[in-house]
Amino acid sequence: MLRCEHCKLDLPGEQTRCPLCQNKPVGTPDGSGNRFPRLPNPRRTVSRVLIAWLAFGSVCAAAICVMINLIMPAGGWWSLFVIAGIASLWIDVSLIVKKRKNLPKNILWQVIIVTLIAFLWDFLTGFSGWSLNFVFPILCSCALLAMTIVAKARRLDTQDYILYLVIDCVLGIVCFILILTGAVRVVIPSAISFGASIVFLAFLLFFEGKALWTEIQRRFHL
Repeated sequence: MLRCEHCKLDLPGEQTRCPLCQNKPVGTPDGSGNRFPRLPNPRRTVSRVLIAWLAFGSVCAAAICVMINLIMPAGGWWSLFVIAGIASLWIDVSLIVKKRKNLPKNILWQVIIVTLIAFLWDFLTGFSGWSLNFVFPILCSCALLAMTIVAKARRLDTQDYILYLVIDCVLGIVCFILILTGAVRVVIPSAISFGASIVFLAFLLFFEGKALWTEIQRRFHL
């Protein structure tokens, strides 16, 4: 019979490794057959392989840009913007992967994170206002439409998305505040976002008010 000297255990069957410590046993098999099931080798899923290749490609792209920037430094350190752009992309991708099981929540987080990243880029490049004029209101409007499509396509329960939809409506109303304070110079995107938010919010209050209140009570333990 096979024996693991490390664990001091006798191993029936024809084990090539101790199932506890993975050390090689000594002795001869007893011919009783393998009593332990053979586990298949773990395989990496397609998504993991794709992410690994994308990460590798990102590192290669950053390295090539830095190399070119060092060879031809006349244009300034533009490679730092490339690295910052790649980092911003991966922050967003990591959030998508982490929140992939809850699409409405993922969509809301995309609005917040992408807006913050855009505002930071706008600020670091002299703040021309494009993050508030275009990115924020357009994201809010698109999120309303995306949540509605996802809810209908996946036949989600009202409680699964209604709170995130309300929060996005509130963010759309913020666009109206930005118009009043003069923070935006291009009014059309913010006006559309505000109007869409009011329409969606009115629909939720008039037709899904009970479900909304139930979800608020559940979330905040009222």
